[in-house]
Amino acid sequence: MAHGLRNKHCLLFVSCWLLCASAHAQIRFRIYGQVIDDVTNKPLANVSVYDKKQGAGTTTDSTGAFSMQVLPGPYNLTFSAVGYYARSRFLEIERRNIRMEVALNPDTRQLDEVNVKGRTPDANVSATQMSVIRLDMKNLRNIPVVFGEVDILKALTLQPGVSTVGEGAGGFNVRGGRTDQNLVLLDGAPLFNTSHLLGLLSNLNADAIQDVTLYKGGIPAAYGGRLSSLLIMNTKPGETDHIRIDGGIGLLTSRLMVQGPVKKNKKLTFLAGGRIAYPSFILSLFPEPTNKDRAFFYDLNGRLTYRLNADSQLSATFYRSYDTFKFPQDTLYTTQSTLLTARWSQRLNPQLSFNLTATQSDYRFFLDGLTATNTYRYRSTIRQRDARFDWLYSPSTKHRLEFGGSLTGYSLLPGSIVPTGDFSNINALTLPTEQAHEWAGYISEEWAPFRVLSVQVGVRYAQFTNTGPGVAYQYAEGQPRTRESITDTLRYGNGQAVAQYGGWEPRLTIRANLTPNSSLKVSYNRTRQFLHLISNTTAISPVDFWKVSDALVPPQVADQFAVGYFRNFSDNMYETSVEIYHKTLENLVEYRNGATLLLNPAIDADLLQAQGKAYGVEVSIQKTRGLLTGLIAYTYSRTLARVSSPFPSVQINGGNGIPPPSTAP
Repeated sequence: MAHGLRNKHCLLFVSCWLLCASAHAQIRFRIYGQVIDDVTNKPLANVSVYDKKQGAGTTTDSTGAFSMQVLPGPYNLTFSAVGYYARSRFLEIERRNIRMEVALNPDTRQLDEVNVKGRTPDANVSATQMSVIRLDMKNLRNIPVVFGEVDILKALTLQPGVSTVGEGAGGFNVRGGRTDQNLVLLDGAPLFNTSHLLGLLSNLNADAIQDVTLYKGGIPAAYGGRLSSLLIMNTKPGETDHIRIDGGIGLLTSRLMVQGPVKKNKKLTFLAGGRIAYPSFILSLFPEPTNKDRAFFYDLNGRLTYRLNADSQLSATFYRSYDTFKFPQDTLYTTQSTLLTARWSQRLNPQLSFNLTATQSDYRFFLDGLTATNTYRYRSTIRQRDARFDWLYSPSTKHRLEFGGSLTGYSLLPGSIVPTGDFSNINALTLPTEQAHEWAGYISEEWAPFRVLSVQVGVRYAQFTNTGPGVAYQYAEGQPRTRESITDTLRYGNGQAVAQYGGWEPRLTIRANLTPNSSLKVSYNRTRQFLHLISNTTAISPVDFWKVSDALVPPQVADQFAVGYFRNFSDNMYETSVEIYHKTLENLVEYRNGATLLLNPAIDADLLQAQGKAYGVEVSIQKTRGLLTGLIAYTYSRTLARVSSPFPSVQINGGNGIPPPSTAP
C-alpha cells in the first residue's frame, strides 16, 4: 500500500510539473514602442512590423505606435514602410516586456510611377483586406498632370475600378457608382466638394497630405454613409526637428508650406500652407468669348499637434477652400468649403487605445446672376457635425478588436434666391431648411487562427431621423406623384420626427493562403446612404444640391460581393491580382422627364426610386522594385438602373435597365 501511495505521489508531482511547464511555455510577453522618421523625428503610420520565421506581425497606428504579444524566444523583427529603407532588430524575449523606438531612413531613390503598396512587402497576398488602394505620396509628382499641378484624385483614377466621366469633370466614380456615393474624409471630416475650376483640378494640396487610402470594397465597419467607396486622407503632423519651408510657382498656381516645432522640446508642432491660383491669365489667351471668362481659387491647410507623452497626442486641423468662376455679363459661381477637426489619441496600455474625434464640415454654393434685369443671388448650403469614439483592443497577434460609435447632425438649405438689384425681375424664394441626425455603433474583429487563414468580421448599426421644422406633402393614391395630385400638407414642429430609418450593415472579409505566394480573398459589405446629391448631369455640377432622406425618399442601400485571386512573383517584385465584384442597389434617386430640380418646393414629385446593379472584373499587374516600376491594369464594369412603376408617364426606357446618368461609362 505504501508503494502504491508513493506511486500516486510521483504521478501527482509529474502532473504538476507538466502543468507548470505547459503554463510557462504559454507565458506571453509584449513588444511595443514607436516608429519615427529618422530625418524629421515625426511618427510613421502603417509601418509593417514582422518576423517572417515566427509568423508574428502588426502595423503602427496613426501615432507611430505598435504593440504585439509574443511567446518567449528569439525574434528578428523587420520594420518596413513605403518610401523608407527597411530596418531589422534582433531581440531575445525571455523574462520581460520590451519597449523600443525605431527610426527609419527615407528612401530617396526616384521611381517612375506612383507605387500602390500594402502594409508589408507581401501584403498583396498576406493582408486580410482586399479592394484597397494606397498612394505613395513621395512619388506622386512623377505622374504627368494638367499644368504641372500634382493631383491626388487624378492619380486615383489611374487605378483599376476608379474613373471619371472625362477631363474637367468634378468627382470620381468607383466600380460604377455615382459621384455622390464616395465618402471623402480629410482628417475625419467629410469633404463635399473635391474640385477647383468646375472640375479641372482637385482642391487637395498634395504638399499637406501625409497618406491616402481608398477602399473600393471591404469598407471597415467603423464607417458608413456612402454606397461605393471610402477615401481617407490625413494631413501631415508637421516636422519635429526643424522649421521647413516648401513652395513653388507654376503656370496656374503658387504654393507655400511651412512646418516645424513651436517649442524646443518638440512636443508642439505645426503645419500651415496653401495654394493660390491665377487662371484668368490662361483664360485670356483663349479666343473669344472664352478670353473674357475670369476665375480664381485658393485652399488653405493648417494643423497643430501636441504630444503629451509617448502614449498621448492632441491635434487640431483646419481646411479652407474658395472658388469663383465668372462668365462675362452672365453668371458668377462661388463655392466655399470649411473643415475643422479636433482629435485626442490615447494609448492606455500596450493592448488598449482610443481616439476621440470631433469634426465640422461646411459647404456653401453661391450663384450670382449678372444680367441687367435678372440680378440675383442663389445659394445652397450643407453643414455636418460629427462626434465619434473609437477603441482598439489587441490582446494578441491573432486578434484585433475595434469598436465605437458616432453621432452626426445635418443642416441643409436646399435653395434660396433673392433679387440683388433695384430693377431685377426675380422673386425671392427660400425653401425650408432640412434637419436630421444620425447615430451609429460598430464592432469589428480581425482573427487569424492560422497563418494561412484570417477573418475580418464586423457589423455597424445606423439610426437616422429627419426632424422638423419642416413640411411634407401627401399625394393621392393610385396616381403618379405630381403637384396636381397633392392632397394634404403636413407641418412638423421643431425637433419633431418627420421620418426614421435604421438597419444593420454587416461586413465580412476572408483570406485563405493557397501557397506561400498566393491567396484567395472574399468580401461582403452592406452600406446605407442617407444623403442624396440632386443632380441629373453626368458629372458634379456647381448647381447640384444635397438632400436628406425623408418619408418619400428612403435611404439608398447597397450590397457588394467580391472575390479575388492574388499572387506575387520573384520575391514580391511582381504583384498580380484579379478581382470580380457584384453590387445590388436599392432606392437610387432618378428623375422624371422634364424634372424641375432647383427651387422646387415639391421636389418629391419629380424624384423616382430606382433599383440597380453593377458588376465587373479588375485585373492588375504591378512591378514594385527595380530600375523600372509601374502598373498595368484593365477594368470591365457595367451598371444598370431600372425604374419600376405601374404608371407609363413616369417610366424610363419602358421600365428596362439603363446606365444611370451620374455614373462613369
